This record gives sequence, C-alpha cells and structure tokens, in this order.
Amino acid sequence: MELNKIIEKLNEGIVLLEYTSLVSGQNKQREMTLNHGLIPEAHCVFKSDWKQKPDNDKLICYDIEFGKWDDIDTQTIRSYKVVHIEKDFKKKQKELTELNHDGD
Repeated sequence: MELNKIIEKLNEGIVLLEYTSLVSGQNKQREMTLNHGLIPEAHCVFKSDWKQKPDNDKLICYDIEFGKWDDIDTQTIRSYKVVHIEKDFKKKQKELTELNHDGD
C-alpha cells in the first residue's frame, strides 16, 4: 500500500479508508483525516507540527463521523479514496449552511 500517499492525502483533507479491524476481523470503511483544520480544537491532541511517520506499523488518524482518534494497522489497509480536500470541504460546508440557513 502507498502509505506515503495515504498520509499526504490525510494531511490535505478527508480520505475514505477501507481496512480490516484487528478487533472484529470485519472490513470497515471510515472517513479519516490528519488535517488540523478539519479536527475540532478540543480533539487536537497533537501539536500542529506533528507528522505521521510512514515507517510505523500503525496509522493514527481522526475519524470524522465518530469524532475520535483511531489507530489502524497499516497491513490491513485495503484501499483509500480522497473524499474532500480541505478547501473543497470548507466551500461545500459553507454552501450547505447557506442553503439551509433556517435549520430545515
């Protein structure tokens, strides 16, 4: 697996990772990020200059939906797909907010 590329894309925005859970043995698909601009401030446990290293056997990344950090064994990653780049994500969120200004 192209771990350097995955880490690069996680730093840029949101990536859909498909991997096998070591706990359950089930295949999972999760939207993950390492981009500090997409992680709530209260959940930023690493300094902004922290970088995930590609030579680790675990990939530490932030799960967007569950709002928590997770560690994934790099050998279990089956595929990845870029979902959003930060600037696109923020633009889409702004558009959604403007379209749904009254909470409907």
